[in-house]
Amino acid sequence: MKLLLENWREYLKEMVEPITTLRIFDFDETIAHTQSETRVWLPGSSRNEKPDETLKNQTDFEEFMAKQQVGKDIDSFDPVEDLIKMGYTIDLSDYSIVKKPEEITIVTDVMREFPEDSKTYIITARRGESIDPILDYLNNINIDSSKVRPIATQGESKGDVMVQMMKNKIMPNGKSNINKIEYFEDSQRNIDDVLMKICNNPDLANIKPDGFKLIIHRIYKPKSEDGFAEEIITC
Repeated sequence: MKLLLENWREYLKEMVEPITTLRIFDFDETIAHTQSETRVWLPGSSRNEKPDETLKNQTDFEEFMAKQQVGKDIDSFDPVEDLIKMGYTIDLSDYSIVKKPEEITIVTDVMREFPEDSKTYIITARRGESIDPILDYLNNINIDSSKVRPIATQGESKGDVMVQMMKNKIMPNGKSNINKIEYFEDSQRNIDDVLMKICNNPDLANIKPDGFKLIIHRIYKPKSEDGFAEEIITC
């Protein structure tokens, strides 16, 4: 049975001990490249008109959102809801489905393996209605979705999610039950957030198990080549 959880905090109660490796996969531009776009109408524009901005990928989205935050009292990691309250219309409907996906095999080939004493999560910034389409897509490319736990953060910081995962289950020795995190992600902004909150977070110093590792697989598309490549970042 598929689980649809829009609030990732409910998931944290289900984690069991011990976890040798926590595998976390982003979806868009990590598991699959899709044709999804974000359409934006600025305050005062009518949705009956052509969008003021059409954001075709994660980089476009992050750059646009960062620009719109300048000079505004917005502290949220993802400013979408704040901007909507200010009169922006932001159409994320493409992200409620998996639109014309292209499998990124350097990631999915790894994802198909489910090592013992590990847990596999998809953590996506998408909204909750996207979870079933994502799980259907995994099944279509022969990844057993029953072994994957999806979390739709709805724009919350993935670094914050991982911190809560580490704090959620503390072993009798006072350490987290998570010994290693492997994180597959394309967004440099999300990677920087995770590095700061997992590697340089004093609140985690006393609960990290001895030998704890964070291994980040940054997925990117080389300008001079077809397909995708990865860069390994550790701390």
